[in-house]
Amino acid sequence: MYENYLALIPFFPLLAFLINSLLIKNKLNNVQAGLITFAGLFTSFILVIMLALHVQDSGPVHVKLWDWMTYNKIIFDIHFVMDQLSVVLCLMVTGIGSAIAFFSIGYMDHEEKVGKFFAFFALFAFSMLLLVVGENFLVLFMGWEGVGLSSYLLIGFWYEQTKNGNAAKKAFLANRVGDFGVVLGMIGYALVFNTVSFRELQHPDMAILLANKNILIASSLLLVLGVTGKSAQIPLFIWLPDAMMGPTPVSALMHAATMVTAGIFLLCRVSNIIVHFSVVMDVIAWIGALTTLLAALIAITQTDIKKILAYSTVSQLGYMVMACGLGAFSTGMFHVFTHAFFKALLFLCAASVIYGCHHEQNIFKMGGLKKKMPVTFWTFLVGFLAIAGIPGFSGFFSKDEILSMAFTNPGNGIFLYSIGLISALLTAFYMTRMLVLVFIVAPAKHAHNSHNSHNSHDSHEIHESPSVMTIPLVILAICSFGAGYIGMPHLFGGHEYSRLIQTFLEKFVAPATGHTHLSEETEIIMMVVTTFLILSSMGLAYYIYVKNNEVKMRDKLKAKFLGLWTLSSNKFMVDEIYEAVIIKPLYKVGNFLVDIVETYIVNGFVRLVTKTIGTSGTFLEDTKPDRLEMGILYIIIGLTIIITAVFNAFIFR
Repeated sequence: MYENYLALIPFFPLLAFLINSLLIKNKLNNVQAGLITFAGLFTSFILVIMLALHVQDSGPVHVKLWDWMTYNKIIFDIHFVMDQLSVVLCLMVTGIGSAIAFFSIGYMDHEEKVGKFFAFFALFAFSMLLLVVGENFLVLFMGWEGVGLSSYLLIGFWYEQTKNGNAAKKAFLANRVGDFGVVLGMIGYALVFNTVSFRELQHPDMAILLANKNILIASSLLLVLGVTGKSAQIPLFIWLPDAMMGPTPVSALMHAATMVTAGIFLLCRVSNIIVHFSVVMDVIAWIGALTTLLAALIAITQTDIKKILAYSTVSQLGYMVMACGLGAFSTGMFHVFTHAFFKALLFLCAASVIYGCHHEQNIFKMGGLKKKMPVTFWTFLVGFLAIAGIPGFSGFFSKDEILSMAFTNPGNGIFLYSIGLISALLTAFYMTRMLVLVFIVAPAKHAHNSHNSHNSHDSHEIHESPSVMTIPLVILAICSFGAGYIGMPHLFGGHEYSRLIQTFLEKFVAPATGHTHLSEETEIIMMVVTTFLILSSMGLAYYIYVKNNEVKMRDKLKAKFLGLWTLSSNKFMVDEIYEAVIIKPLYKVGNFLVDIVETYIVNGFVRLVTKTIGTSGTFLEDTKPDRLEMGILYIIIGLTIIITAVFNAFIFR
């Protein structure tokens, strides 16, 4: 029975995709198309809950649909599994996906292509579920590529504008680079272990690991390259901020519960192998740490509400990857879980603000929305407190545990801890900045220049979003507050009610080892100090943008640190560097191939062959025999020569 439920989980979003696709020509309205996708996802959500309870009591559920092929004892089959790792991701994809689909019914109410939007939405969810429930590399990679395709379709949904199409292509190409690494890494693992099954890789033979150490290190690093693509880490993080060109609910879907978490999920799938290679773990940890710091530094100067949240996502993903590099895979997944709720909430609140402000996205052209959009404000406040890491909210528990794991990690732990702490303080600062500029400060106080001294819309035009949009906000706000309590440390929950999700996940992923144990007193001191620093960072932002706004303290600080501010505002010139170092040289190579190689060599060879054949035809036409008997004689002579040559080749070789 449970095997049938497992097979149906990806089926219902796929069914929603097919129904919406078939009915596109009927011009479905936003309610009809949205309810089809919502129903598909919510049905899968119910099935996931039923399976989660079974997995908790009885262990993983497997279902093999069919065998595809066998190569060198490696079996490639379409095989699904619902284990401890799959349960967490499936709950996020279907549960949060359902909330976002319901929200999108209101957000897309004026869109003409709603059928296409919700079809792509359902395809995205199906691909992600396929990735998550895949029992082997084959099924995971099918979902991995499906997510890449559907994200391209959703990011470029408004493809009529060139910048949207370019953003979709940028995301597609950046992910292809990562996918190249995933393919090679999968092949390396398959050749070493003679399997692509994650169940067989969960307890690898140490003799095989030691005998094939170099191959496995190289294969693992190639998989890490794939992680940097899907989960937007250095050096392939450049696509994620531009992905904001799609509808805002798409941003919430991709940034919260689906695509960007796929890389962390892959690391957890192979955690029992990579944990044995310190060089791989160090690379993962430093990639995550540097990404979280770089993204936070960029977010601090951005003015687009969606771009701020986009770089915030990149930064938070850096925490998750760093946790995996520290060997704390269950802690990384715990942050994936809490982040899914508060980031979905923040993006949907941003969508509500954009909707209420008639698609304005510049935070300096907003302001004073607390009274005009009270539900959006209070739910945003919950998400803000969660991502800032305020005690009692979900982000506090998961982020604090990552910092603790870094602090107690031998070797480079103190450096990683310092980077993580600085990033946390920057997060509190730029999120406070966004909160006060959008909701607290009157628009006339912080608008750019005199000609923009008023809000871009009259105050009476700004309105709260309809209930179909605010209900998901309230649900996500409740989850953003409470999700952290299933993973709180022993300090708060004792041994019976603490670290529930981490203990659950460690039945599959490699457990954290080698960390120094902290006393309760030390843990309390660290929490108090961290919280004090975060509150100080929030207070500084409030002081700059609210209390001292009349004397333009922010302008004075900007002038004083103009070089750093410009560098941050220009995203550290990463796109420009890639343009100069990679894209332009590739264009030059491409132009050389087209202008020189193709024109003179390839086309020249084709022209030579054509001319030779034409000349030969003319010669044969001029020398053809006048009599039929002579023509037959020529054919017999030619066949005799060919048969003699072949015969001699086989007899005398």
